[in-house]
Amino acid sequence: MRSPLFPKKINPWQLTASNGRLEGELALAALPRLGASNRADGRVSVSLEGGVDDRVRFLKGRLRADVELVCQRCLGPLLLPLELGVALGLVRSEAEAARLPAGYEPLLATDDGISVAELVEDELLLALPQIPRHQDLRECEANGYPAPREASSRAERRRPFAALASLLADSKRST
Repeated sequence: MRSPLFPKKINPWQLTASNGRLEGELALAALPRLGASNRADGRVSVSLEGGVDDRVRFLKGRLRADVELVCQRCLGPLLLPLELGVALGLVRSEAEAARLPAGYEPLLATDDGISVAELVEDELLLALPQIPRHQDLRECEANGYPAPREASSRAERRRPFAALASLLADSKRST
């Protein structure tokens, strides 16, 4: 089954005024900042709806994608499933953004419209971990990364400034 095509741009003010919905899939390849390291067949599932709540025009919904990253521990491929909720309050200025109620992130929008792909890409980029790595160390071992050895007992730890502490203690006693 083929997903409906998204418009390149939407007018979020019209979408929220009409309580509109936007559902379908985008190719990860269409998201240049995110898609460069991903498989060509990767998809982002998008479900957004617009509306008005407590005098706030909003876009709410869910995004889901399997993003391929590089594990920073073993430098092997890491498939990261992302599923996130989106709650954006439409604003025309930073002053309006400061007045948004809790639970909404500001989305600076003009009447010219916004790019759906850029909006989705921004939200996915914000959801990525700062340091992506496999949760299970065995996955890194499978990529040739050696597992760290068990830490030795505290008595065997090398303490480079231990001698300095004893010198300071001796100097305090002698004064």
